[in-house]
Amino acid sequence: MLNAKGRILGISCLLVGGVMACQAPAYQGVAERVGQKLDQVGKGIRNTTLEMTDTVKKKFETVKTDVKRMETQNRVYARLHWDKAFHESSIEVHQFKNGAILLRGLVADAAAKKKAAMLAFDTVGVTEVVDELVFPTPPPEATKAVKPVR
Repeated sequence: MLNAKGRILGISCLLVGGVMACQAPAYQGVAERVGQKLDQVGKGIRNTTLEMTDTVKKKFETVKTDVKRMETQNRVYARLHWDKAFHESSIEVHQFKNGAILLRGLVADAAAKKKAAMLAFDTVGVTEVVDELVFPTPPPEATKAVKPVR
């Protein structure tokens, strides 16, 4: 037979075990709710990413369509305008029929003149480049007067 302390200990163990058994589903419910919330957050991130991807695709298609609509003259002008080699140059771009382009204006030197013609010719839609670009020629060196030595 159990003494009073043993009975109290036994009853206490039964009570604690019962309380723990009752609380286990509560803890499990919290874990399930947290898991569901994490799933919802993950789905929200995925949906937002898909929406952003669609937006970027649409913007890219818009830009692509705009570039296709650009005239050849505008394409050549843009290539020359944004090139650092021509930041102090004044170049006019004129378009003729069948993709021929006329370049007219002032560039820094012969290398810039050659580069402008190559950029223009390498542009989509250009079939021929008429190069009327000029560059300043250096002034002739003045002949030094030589004094006769006495």
